[in-house]
Amino acid sequence: MANVPSVGPNARTPAQSNGGVPNAGNQQGIKHEPATTESMNWDSERQLVSSLWKLQELEAKIHQLRTLLPDRLLAPLVPIVNPRRAGPNRPVPKSPQMLYEQLSQAARDGVAEIDDFKSTWQSPDMQAVWARMDEKMKECNGDYPQPTGVWEHDYDKLLEELDKEERTSQSRDKRAEEEQSRSQALSAGGWKGIVESFKQKGLPGVRVLLSKNEDVVTVVLLKAGMSFDIQEVHGQEESGGMGWRVSNKQSPGKPKTKLETSVSMSLNQRPRKWDLAYLLEMISSYSEIKKTPCVKCNKMIDNTTLLPTIRRSKTVESPDGKKSTTWEAYHQNCA
Repeated sequence: MANVPSVGPNARTPAQSNGGVPNAGNQQGIKHEPATTESMNWDSERQLVSSLWKLQELEAKIHQLRTLLPDRLLAPLVPIVNPRRAGPNRPVPKSPQMLYEQLSQAARDGVAEIDDFKSTWQSPDMQAVWARMDEKMKECNGDYPQPTGVWEHDYDKLLEELDKEERTSQSRDKRAEEEQSRSQALSAGGWKGIVESFKQKGLPGVRVLLSKNEDVVTVVLLKAGMSFDIQEVHGQEESGGMGWRVSNKQSPGKPKTKLETSVSMSLNQRPRKWDLAYLLEMISSYSEIKKTPCVKCNKMIDNTTLLPTIRRSKTVESPDGKKSTTWEAYHQNCA
């Protein structure tokens, strides 16, 4: 394709080289974002690989655009001009109207492809890359290693490997943090100390009781009309060998409701299964379940006539820098 721009920090897109009019040939135009490198950490390996991947992707789009004219744009005419190239995958249009529709669709696809290329070229991320290249060129007075013309690596695969390593590192750090939190919690009076600390908060409408054998913690939500038993279970690999299971506390002659079943299921699917303090806070968040709408649809009941039974914790920071946890309610279909 003629006039395909070369990749480089000072190269211009066709729209910019057409008489200096930014949106020439494109009535809608594309906003040109100012280049900025302040938010980029150019000492980061991931940032460098990500930038090289963007350049590699941009070059691939340029090569693809070179096949647009005349090949793909005029492809509907091929079986007419050269009948020997007609076939099941390239039939001769049955009517002028069909030929017109095929040419129109090819033109629309081509325009969309060019717009996508311009959007990529002029995106804030690419502008930051161009700005960085300009900086390095100025630093070395234009003296830089000449490329071989062939990419030595597939940077999308390198980026996937770096992302995988980062996820592994984050997972390892998270486990270490949870282990530290668990050790600190147990050292401060064990699980009974956690229960007593929670009881001292005096949350309205929430009662916490211990069984006679002190092996079951019962949480009663007076306003919601629900009660839950909490028992320690062992052998949960994801919880470091132990965790806490929730079940509905049934009153004699009272069947378990659909709402209670759904809430207990949500409680047992929570993260941090080892964290009793987290679980007690989560259970208490259901105290006002009959007055708390779903944060997504802002409705009380969904199409199955259920209240929002899913809770997700959210850390919020006050103006004085103190952090606290709030609980957001969701319907099952909205989560």
